[in-house]
Amino acid sequence: MMPQLRPRLPGDRFGPLTDVNPGERPLTDREKITQLEQENVDLMLALTQVYEELLASKTGGAA
Repeated sequence: MMPQLRPRLPGDRFGPLTDVNPGERPLTDREKITQLEQENVDLMLALTQVYEELLASKTGGAA
């Protein structure tokens, strides 16, 4: 399901729900899983880099 919003109308009223990104199809479950897996890999790589920098700063050498 695509995100929707209600546009504000004059007189502090709201209009009907409309798609936020019309023309875009929602991601399939497989595409969502692929996207989450890639984000997970990116986060793990970033965490590894931070951990290596922490070790290097504690030991005074390059990791």
